[in-house]
Amino acid sequence: MDDDVVGDNSGLMQRRFVLFLIAAALYIPALLLADTPGVIPQLALGLATVAFLAVFARRSEMEIKQIICAILVATTGEIVLALGWGLYSYRNALIPLYVPFGHGVFYALAAESARQPILRRYARPITRGVLVAGSMIAAVSFIFFRDQWGLLWWIAAAILVMRSRNQLLLSTCFVCTIIVEWLGTVIGNWHWLATVPFVGLRSANPPSGVGILYILLDLITVAICSGNLGVEAWRRQSCLRAQAGLPAPH
Repeated sequence: MDDDVVGDNSGLMQRRFVLFLIAAALYIPALLLADTPGVIPQLALGLATVAFLAVFARRSEMEIKQIICAILVATTGEIVLALGWGLYSYRNALIPLYVPFGHGVFYALAAESARQPILRRYARPITRGVLVAGSMIAAVSFIFFRDQWGLLWWIAAAILVMRSRNQLLLSTCFVCTIIVEWLGTVIGNWHWLATVPFVGLRSANPPSGVGILYILLDLITVAICSGNLGVEAWRRQSCLRAQAGLPAPH
C-alpha cells in the first residue's frame, strides 16, 4: 500500500491529511483551554499556531498564498464583525493573536477535506447530511433559544451550499465552523451577544447558522485567488505577445 494514502482502491485518504486532522483535533481544544490574558501568553499562543499551520501548509497541495489570503480575509472579517459591529467579543483580548492563524488552520483543513478521494466519492450524501443536520440544529436553536439570527444565517448558508459547484468544500467549511464555535463558546473564549446590534434580532451563543462565515471566507478567498491567477495569466500572455511583436490582449 502506498505510504501517502490510507484505505483501498475504492476510496483513498491521504496519510498527511489524516495526520493533519488528528493533530488539529488535539491542538485546537488545547489551544482554547490555554487561552489566557496577557501579552506573553497571547504571543506564545499566536506563535504556536503559526508554527502548527506552517508545518502542515508546507506538506499541503494548497498554495501558500491561498492560505495567506484566507487569513487576511478572515482577519478583516474579525475586525468588522467583532470590533465594528460587535456581534461577539473575546474574553482575553480584542482579537487574540492565535485567531487569524487559527482561521488559516481551519481553512486548510476544510480545503484538504474536500480533496480526499473517499470524501469526494460520498460528496452527495455528506452534503445532504450537513443540510439535514444544519436544519435540525437551526430549528432546535430557534425553538429553544429564540435564535432568529442563526436561522437567517442558516437559510443563507444552505442556499449557498445547494447552489455551489463544490458542495463538499462548503459543507466541510460549515462543519469545521460549528465545531470550533461550540468549543470556543462552551470553554468561554468568546461570547455572542444575545441581541444583534443595530438589527435587534435574537441570537444564540453561537448562532446556529454561524457556519456561513467560513462559507463566505472560502468563496471570497477562491474569488480573490482566481482573480489573481487570471491577472497573472493575462500578464504572461501580454509578455509573450510583446516578444512576438503582437498587440497585447484585451
